[in-house]
Amino acid sequence: MSAQTIDKVSGLVAMNSLMAMVGGTLAAWVIGRNDPGFTYNGPLAGLVAVCAGSDLMHPMGALVVGLIAGALFVYMFTLVQNRWKIDDVLGVWPLHGLCGLWGGLAAGIFGAKALGGIGGVTFLAQLIGTSLGVAIALISGFVVYGLLKAILGIRMSQEEEYEGADLSIHRISSTPDREPNW
Repeated sequence: MSAQTIDKVSGLVAMNSLMAMVGGTLAAWVIGRNDPGFTYNGPLAGLVAVCAGSDLMHPMGALVVGLIAGALFVYMFTLVQNRWKIDDVLGVWPLHGLCGLWGGLAAGIFGAKALGGIGGVTFLAQLIGTSLGVAIALISGFVVYGLLKAILGIRMSQEEEYEGADLSIHRISSTPDREPNW
């Protein structure tokens, strides 16, 4: 997907995408102790991470990028859910945020000629660009959610939270086959 159009896809991009998926899958499978949620999200972690440098790095570099991304996802998802008690059910922040950040930095590392990459990229440039991306996302998020909170409110009442958003907002249950009106 980082190639934008099908005519821009090269064998290197395809191979690196595959290698990163393999790395993410293996790391998530091993570290996540064969948990299906981790095993299925591992390839996504690898793909998110390799996107920034899929046309720059050697396939073995892409494999390493995927391995680190898969491990990073499992560790951070577990930390966010169990220790920090943040409700990020789908793991959006660890999967897209942190693995994307890792991928931006990894392009500067594994894109270097010394590690088999094609060169033309530096770690410092990737660090600056990735940092700017994180800063823009944080500032934009605080502005948008701050305005939504001030104007509309973004928190449900305690009763609605207890019932869950499915019932209190959408008026559906998580088990539609048990609905009395079916």
